[in-house]
Amino acid sequence: MNKLVKTLEAAEGVQDRLSIMYNTLRHRICTLHYPPGMRLSEADLAKEFACSRTPLRRVLAWLEREELIASRQGVGTFVTTMNAASLAQNFVVRATLERAIVEIDPTTDLVTSLQRFEALNGRCAELNAKPNVVDFARLDMEAFDAFVEITENLALRASGKSYYGRTTRHQLHSLAKDIDWFNAACENLGAHVNNIHSAIAVKNLEAAAYYQIAYTRMLAP
Repeated sequence: MNKLVKTLEAAEGVQDRLSIMYNTLRHRICTLHYPPGMRLSEADLAKEFACSRTPLRRVLAWLEREELIASRQGVGTFVTTMNAASLAQNFVVRATLERAIVEIDPTTDLVTSLQRFEALNGRCAELNAKPNVVDFARLDMEAFDAFVEITENLALRASGKSYYGRTTRHQLHSLAKDIDWFNAACENLGAHVNNIHSAIAVKNLEAAAYYQIAYTRMLAP
């Protein structure tokens, strides 16, 4: 039994299991482990998750609503390619949601957020010492997910993560082609994480949002 199946079996309910499956596939798509155009096999995924195709299809429908995958009748399910026409608009929506994160139902307990960004700070230092695209993608996603946890509004968290997924692959696809740009991106990510950590340490959520939005706009086409 693999670790993923054990995690699924330990989940408290159906929704928790679906969330684990969703987060696993979202992570693989957003970090380019599943590159644009890749065909996903329902049979293979159902076997990996040790589940029937019914819950798996619910997760795939979730990902399709977020434009991370697309189903083609009689052909299969594929990871979507990046749409240049909608990318700029998605970045605008992402930045707007990032502002809302600190304005709508912000948590009054920032201890967990502070600890997460402190840990991310250390890992960014390791990344800068030994740059790696996979580690960069993972850290960038974890930093964003840590930021959206500032709001206690679950719908807003989900929307933020959705638009992160629609935009992040643009950056990774470009970085993979230019080593100098990639090294600079690692440094920028480290500075970004440190800035948000510093803002949260003094409970300045306005500053945290400012840094997050500035980082997002820097990535936009």
